Amino acid sequence: MITIANLYPKELNLYGENGNIKALAYALKQKKIKYKIINIDKENKLEFNKYDFIYLGSGRKAYLDIVKERLKPYKEDILNAIKKEKVFLVTGNALSILEFLDLYEINYYEERKVSDVTATCTLCNELIKGFQNTEYLIKTTSNLIFNIEQGYGNNDTLMEGYTYHNLYVTSLIGPLLARNEKLTNFFVELLTK
Repeated sequence: MITIANLYPKELNLYGENGNIKALAYALKQKKIKYKIINIDKENKLEFNKYDFIYLGSGRKAYLDIVKERLKPYKEDILNAIKKEKVFLVTGNALSILEFLDLYEINYYEERKVSDVTATCTLCNELIKGFQNTEYLIKTTSNLIFNIEQGYGNNDTLMEGYTYHNLYVTSLIGPLLARNEKLTNFFVELLTK
């Protein structure tokens, strides 16, 4: 049984980002893999050792700081979960939330970065389609996920995203998994190893 933790879906569902959870659930169902989705709200205690897949989606700027403050007391738990190869996917401006882990740095822009995105991917053989509408981009230029053909990359490069163990962080939305079947299947295979 795959346990999917959808963190704070009330606050972090800007631009229909819950479509990523729906796409992952659909792909698991097609492969007859049992799963359960736990929507984590502010009332819930977080138990990262019990989750296989942890998702953080885009949210309004005011919510990003609130969620970051909720997660800060779990810093060591999150880092331990990452080291134990729990799968994390962080999309859109939610990438600013986990900066407190000190794994990557972000740039804040006064003017929003808005663009359709096409990119090749280091995780799967697929031309990725996505969208960016954010005031945050990753500054770090190591452990990259995408080679951007159209859109904005880390620190004004043509490369985007960040990965460490099974932590995957990207400014891309779309919803990303709903628009990219092979990328979704990459996560399914990762979860079923």
